[in-house]
Order: sequence, then C-alpha cells, then structure tokens
Amino acid sequence: MSTHFSSSFRSSDKAHDTAYYVIFPAGAVRGVVQISHGMAEHFERYNAFADFLADHGFVVCGEDHLGHGRTAADESEYGYFSEKSGWENVVKDMFRLTKMMKKNYPEVPYFLLGHSMGSFLARAYATHYSKHIDGLVLSGTSAGSGGTSALLVMLDAAKRIKGDKHRSKFFNNVAFGSYNDKITERNSDFDWLTRDTSIVAKYCNDKRCGFTFTLNGFENLVKLLWYVNNSKWFRTYPKSLPTYLVSGACDPVGEYGKGVLKVFNELNLNDCNVEMKIYKDARHELLNETNREEVYADLLDFFESLM
Repeated sequence: MSTHFSSSFRSSDKAHDTAYYVIFPAGAVRGVVQISHGMAEHFERYNAFADFLADHGFVVCGEDHLGHGRTAADESEYGYFSEKSGWENVVKDMFRLTKMMKKNYPEVPYFLLGHSMGSFLARAYATHYSKHIDGLVLSGTSAGSGGTSALLVMLDAAKRIKGDKHRSKFFNNVAFGSYNDKITERNSDFDWLTRDTSIVAKYCNDKRCGFTFTLNGFENLVKLLWYVNNSKWFRTYPKSLPTYLVSGACDPVGEYGKGVLKVFNELNLNDCNVEMKIYKDARHELLNETNREEVYADLLDFFESLM
C-alpha cells in the first residue's frame, strides 16, 4: 500500500508556494518517476498511475505548476503563470523538485514523464537539465503550428487593452475549438480527452480543471510551444537520453498522430535515442483511457528497461 505526502516550496517566481506531492511504495525503492501535468489540470489526477508505479517499487512525485492546482492562491490565478519568465519559472520549479528528490534517492534511476503542456515543459527541462534524468516519456505532445508571430502580436494587443489576467474566449476557441470535431457522440466540451466518460465527467466537475487560461497563460503556452519545436531545440536535444513518445491516434493535440510523428522524425534526424508508440482509437489522456492498463504496462516496461 503506497503512502501519499504533500508539502510546498517557494517557487522560482518568488511569489508563490509551489505545491508538490510524493507517493512512496511500501517496500524497497527501485527508482523515481517525476510527473509534469498538463494544461488546466493538476497533479492529483495522476494518483492512480502513481499508485500503480508505487506497487512496482517506484517513488512518484510532481508539483502543481504555477497557475494550477494548489499552487494557485485561488481560482482567480488559474491559468496565470507569472508576470515575467512564466514557463521558465515552471521548468525551474520542476528542477527544484528533482534536486530535492535526488538528495533522498541519489543511487536509483530517475525518470521524467510529461503530459500535454507538461510534455512541452519536460522537453524544455530536457535541454537544460538532462544529466539529472535517466529517461523521458512524452505523452500527448505536439509539433506546434504556424502563425506564432501573429498570435503573439494579437496576444500583446489584447493584453494592452484587457490586461494579462483577462480570460479570452476567442483565444480559448483558437486553441481548442476544433478538438471535438471528429467525435460524433458528444457529451461535453472535453470528450476529446478520453473515451472513458466517467473520467470526462469527473474532469468537468473538478473546479481545478478545464478553466480558461488568462492572456498571460496563452502567451506563455505559445512561446513554450515555439521554443520546443524550433530547429535549435532539436539540434541541442541530448542525443543519448532515452526518450519515449506515446500518443493516441485520435488525439487532436498531436494532430491525430501526425504531429507526434513529426517530433519523432525530427529527433531521429538529429540522431537522438527515441522511440514511439501510437495507440489505436485512443484520445488525448492515455493514462485515463479505456486501454490505460496497456499504457501503464508499456511505460513500466520502458522504465524497467533502463534500470
């Protein structure tokens, strides 16, 4: 039976206390897995997967990113990173947690798993702190899209008029408006997350999920996506770092497999140590999908292959 612990540390933005969580196995520790959660959600949604890994001897940890979960002071801060260097502060917070964990577990393998926006943050982490991890899983990642410069100009103009804490339905629709398009039977705006309707319902009823990002949040998201998809990032990616890309064939974030394949091919062209698996019929949240037991087993195999 695993043990759950939570606490906080001062964020790199010097204004927030970053909430973090650790799940301990009952027996000997074989390794550590740090999880970087996605946009408009929080770490505790990963508890079931964390318990599964703990049952196999892993300590699991993660933080609520700035503007998310218990790191946000209240609901007004959801989707707001920080006045300056927002996504960079989140990556620094992730590394702060890594250093804390490594003090307690210096001898065991250390892995990082990032989902969706958390995969973008994990990709940025990998080009800054790769020597501190032994393997990386990128779940539901994206190759980005064109029009970054135009989007940033529009966001800057909107910020000048509305302020950077304004929540824009327009930019939210630009980001997510088409994600349900290929789903025939729709029960909510978030059916693209998973085929498991009970998980979607729980997400919709969780006030810490599904909120609209602020203009500050969207600006950071666009800049982060550009950073991890430009040619310099691929050139500087650590070639020896074992990297596993996983995605659903019906995931709009990864362009239904095409975007994930693009990231995979670019890493391959740069001689990186990368593998990929696309799950038939699966949507965005593989760890919450109807075939999650298969996904759990595959990720466990990846971690254990590096031990």
